[in-house]
Amino acid sequence: MKLVNLSIAAAAACLLAVSAQAADDLASAFKEGKLDGRVRMHYINTNWDANDDWHKNGSKPDQDSHGAAIGGSLVYKTAPLYGLSAGAGLYTTHSMGILTNTDNGSTTGNAKNTTGSDLFARGPGATTDYGAGYSVLGQAYLQYDIAKTSVKGGRFIMSNPFISPNDTKMIPVTIQGASAVSTDIADTTIQLDYANKIKERGMTYFGNMADTGDTPDAIKNYYRTHYTVSAAVTTNDQNSYGQKLAPSVTILGVKNKSIKDLEVQAWYMKWPDIIDQAMAEANYKVKAGDVGLSFGARYMQQMDHGAGAIITPMDGSSIYATGAVTATGPTGATSKVQLKGDNDNSVNTYMYALRAIANYKAAKFLVAYSHTGSGGDLIAPWRAFPTDGYTRSMTATDWNANTKSYKAQADYDFNDMVSGLSALVSYSYYNRDPSKVGYQGQTDRYYGNGDTRQWNCDVKYAVASVKGLELKLRTMIQKNDVVQDITGNTGASSEGITTNTSNKEMRVEVNYLF
Repeated sequence: MKLVNLSIAAAAACLLAVSAQAADDLASAFKEGKLDGRVRMHYINTNWDANDDWHKNGSKPDQDSHGAAIGGSLVYKTAPLYGLSAGAGLYTTHSMGILTNTDNGSTTGNAKNTTGSDLFARGPGATTDYGAGYSVLGQAYLQYDIAKTSVKGGRFIMSNPFISPNDTKMIPVTIQGASAVSTDIADTTIQLDYANKIKERGMTYFGNMADTGDTPDAIKNYYRTHYTVSAAVTTNDQNSYGQKLAPSVTILGVKNKSIKDLEVQAWYMKWPDIIDQAMAEANYKVKAGDVGLSFGARYMQQMDHGAGAIITPMDGSSIYATGAVTATGPTGATSKVQLKGDNDNSVNTYMYALRAIANYKAAKFLVAYSHTGSGGDLIAPWRAFPTDGYTRSMTATDWNANTKSYKAQADYDFNDMVSGLSALVSYSYYNRDPSKVGYQGQTDRYYGNGDTRQWNCDVKYAVASVKGLELKLRTMIQKNDVVQDITGNTGASSEGITTNTSNKEMRVEVNYLF
């Protein structure tokens, strides 16, 4: 009898969990739904130290530029009806006229490819339309909730250590797939994600999981993506460019907070026939008088299941490994960097990162270090950065093979003096191995792999008199060492090599949430 009573009680608890704040009928589900609105404006100014360097090798025609966009989003979700709800998100961005340098000072027929490109329409593939606006239905999904478990399917924002919305410009990255999150076990969160397609920032379409700018060039060539040169989609013996779609991605993660002040998490990502990646992280907090201390450690392991055979980072013999994204066409130029400087044709590698954070009253201080093994680059195609929260700073890629990274940052909350005002300053040093060449072009540096010294200063102001209004100013000074030559490579004149890629950047952001 006790067992029966317990079962009835459990069933009742589940029913209550489902019916809490639920609608009574379909009309009520829509009437009681929630609408979140956002208006945002973003201005980006990029200033290259050596403006004319970009033309001497026929490389990307990036020159000093500025661009401004205004747009926003409307995201609506119905109230649950018998545990089932639906959501949709519409996003838009448009140029702000004279604040956007649409002629961009570049050579005829070549679009600008600075970070400001993400404000506007891009694609298909590597092509850009600097200053062009667009709108997209980025989210459309169904969700089912029961007890402490939520299951979602369709197109939506997905967040885990391998996939991120990276919503720092105008329109976020969204995913087509499914996700299940459960907190039924005390102090534990279990998450299972499945990603079938991805919509990049700037794109109106959902492509397969290799269809991103951050996917290694050779993998973009091997699979059918918008980056593959259309003329190259032909059979060559047993090899062919772009003849099949890239596999879907499955991710499983567990977070646990059973021990006071300690959070641990473990994740596993499987991209069949390409790579597997595993990640483990621990963060511990402790109080020392008025000072709060926290210590974090992250470890990632990458296991090659076919990516090395496609990229061939040592001998460059694969027909797919000869490609590089260029200004005049998508992936496929055969004279660019072939050899990546690796010791073998495998991409097995690892990365570990350490950090310490001290909080004292309104101030916070961070010091961090990370190191990527010499076996290969970590492959991170979906805007979730392996060193995020540790050593990564704005525009930086610091998970190339044999890179050692250092970062120090200070944050201060000026709320006692000016309500809503805060700021940060940081310095990062990325000690790279110039004999290594990235598997794909990197932001600002492209294929150059010299050391980087970077300074950042951000100021944020949440306007107290206007609820939901936030202003932000972000500035960056980036000094990149010039890589003169890569022994054994054909890419001495490739993008970013022998070129001074040092630059300065300023971003102004306005966000209004309603």
